[in-house]
Formats: sequence, C-alpha cells, structure tokens
Amino acid sequence: MAAAIAPCVAILANILFSSDKSINRQWSCMEHRLKTLIESVPELMETAKVCRNIDLPNFYIAGGSITQLIWNSLLKREPLDKVKDFDIVYFDSSENKTEEYYETKVRAKLRHKMKIDIKNQASVHKWYQQKFGQAIPAYLRVEQGIDTWLSAFAIGFTLDANDDIYFYAPYGLQDAFNMNIKPNKMAMSESNYIKMTTSFKERWASISVQPW
Repeated sequence: MAAAIAPCVAILANILFSSDKSINRQWSCMEHRLKTLIESVPELMETAKVCRNIDLPNFYIAGGSITQLIWNSLLKREPLDKVKDFDIVYFDSSENKTEEYYETKVRAKLRHKMKIDIKNQASVHKWYQQKFGQAIPAYLRVEQGIDTWLSAFAIGFTLDANDDIYFYAPYGLQDAFNMNIKPNKMAMSESNYIKMTTSFKERWASISVQPW
C-alpha cells in the first residue's frame, strides 16, 4: 500500500507548483489518498456502515471530520486529533422520522464514543435564518447543502453495499489538501465567515485564510 501511495503523495506535496500537471491525475491521487485515510479510521468506517445498514436516506459523512482527517495526515498527527464529532447529513423530505430518531438509532449501534451530529438537509431552510441571519431556499437534495459549505469542507463520503467509498466534493479536494480556506458566499455572511475562520485559525495555525 505504501508503494502505491507514494507517487500520489509526491504530487500532493507539489500541487501548488505544478499547474501543468493533469487535473484528473491530481484528483485521482487526492481521492486515492483520502480513501486510504478514511479506511484507516475504524470509527469513520463503522459509522458509515451503521448509517447504511439502518437505511439513513441519501447520507454522507461530511465536513469537518473529513477535512481535519486530511490536515492531521499532512501534519503527522493522530487521525482524529481535534475532531469534535462526525457530521452526518441526509435527505428526507417526508420528515416522517426526526433527526433525533436517526441519531438515537445510529448511536445505539456504534461501539465507539465519538459524538455524531445528524442533520436532515430537507429541513435546513427552516432554522438557518434564525441561526445564521439569512434566509435560504429549501434544498431538493442532500448535495445542495454541501454545495453551500466552504470549499475545503465541502467533502462528503458514503458507502455502497460492498463497502466501497464514494465522494461528493463539488469544489474538489485541492483546498483541503492545501489547507486553504476560501469564502463561499452562497449561504454565508461575511461576519459568519470571519467568526468561523478565526476559530479555525486558533486551532489550526498552519491554514491559509483568504479574505472575504
């Protein structure tokens, strides 16, 4: 496995300086590296399998836990260092079962103690304005929620019946691997961006934060 990863690691280390290289080659290497990282963390794989096995609709494990897994690898830290919880998003427009129902059901089947935070992207528009100060339209699919996240965090994975990992990363993986934070103005205000990135910078001194 190490021999297979090595060429990809070399490209990842030089992404900023190799604009003439194939974008597809870069994506393939980053995707391979991230799959390997995820598969090496039993807590992530167990959580994904439980979500799949209880039929959590259209789910992804996404956001901070995935990005921080990448950063920890780059900084030679433990995989889950500074990871507070696993963000799990799903989509169920019927809302027949609550987020709390799914969270309780998933939690009961997990052997690890990492916190989980499960959010139905079909209902985000109902509380988003009160929490973040601006209205957003109702989403029609789970991926629309991920689309509004900062590019370095807009990464999610799911599992098929064969335990194969599939990614949704609308802005690619490069910003995460470069530890580069850029604004996404689709559903975020400047004040929220500054507050969020200030918190990131306090915990991750190595990141680059681009201005609003």
